[in-house]
Amino acid sequence: MKALNEQEVVVTGGAGFIGSNLCRTLLEHGAKVTAFDNLYSGKIDFIKDLMDKGLNFVQEDIRDPTALEKATKNCEVIFHLAAQTSVPFSMENPKEDCEINVVGTLNVLEAARKAGARMVFASSCAVYGNPEKRPTPETYPTHPIAFYGLTKLLGENYCRFYQETYGLEVVMLRIFNVYGPNCHGAIYDFLNKLRKTPDKLEVLGTGKQSRDFVYVSDMVDALIKAATSPAAAGQAFNVGTGTTTSVAELAKMIVEILGLENVEIYFKGGQAWAGDMDITLADNSKAVNKLQWRPQVSLKEGLKKLISTRRY
Repeated sequence: MKALNEQEVVVTGGAGFIGSNLCRTLLEHGAKVTAFDNLYSGKIDFIKDLMDKGLNFVQEDIRDPTALEKATKNCEVIFHLAAQTSVPFSMENPKEDCEINVVGTLNVLEAARKAGARMVFASSCAVYGNPEKRPTPETYPTHPIAFYGLTKLLGENYCRFYQETYGLEVVMLRIFNVYGPNCHGAIYDFLNKLRKTPDKLEVLGTGKQSRDFVYVSDMVDALIKAATSPAAAGQAFNVGTGTTTSVAELAKMIVEILGLENVEIYFKGGQAWAGDMDITLADNSKAVNKLQWRPQVSLKEGLKKLISTRRY
């Protein structure tokens, strides 16, 4: 594999949370970068400053194969991050979820095949559902419990078929819970609630649900290693820290870092939403051994970094 500073790359979902952070790092490496995003959930503000640093932005949809083929014509790597990522939305709108996450992924694979590019596919730990084995290795049987997880698993299978049928180099990353500047999810929710009402915090669910939180710089490092490692093609890798933190513990940690006192933390109870997973905990030994990737940022350190940026 050539070094990234010699490559032309496309990031689908490049204006999203992870995508914008990836584009920033790729540009710092000297790569020629195109961000492909329909701004469905991505935001132009995330990448506006990067356009002055050489970022090419294409506002199109992965459901448009012609636009994809045009944008990826000369590229050597495609990072496919564009997706519908809301589990509740997927449960209420399975058809649209499928059109974006399955048909959209098929379109990106076809564009990669025509360009002869390696594709790094952003899959999810949601493919496991609620596994009994934790930490969960990549060899554990997949059994999604939400349409979102199902679409990611179908995307992985399309990736495998394209590799086996056409020899396309594809790497699949089963991403756990990523956070950092411009993030979404529980951390984003807690910080914004506490900004509005610093004396109380409502937590969805029982608070016992537990997550393997990965800081975005570690996530970006995994993406880049997946794109450049010769041994990665055709493989699926967990991207998680190998530690898990309950939502209740997370809430207390955020309150402590913010220096707030006498905060009433209360739990709504029941399941946070349909399709929500109980516990996520990655066995990341495969990524450590084969990609030479290891998470560098602890949850407490990452939360302090995020809070200091005030980009939430």
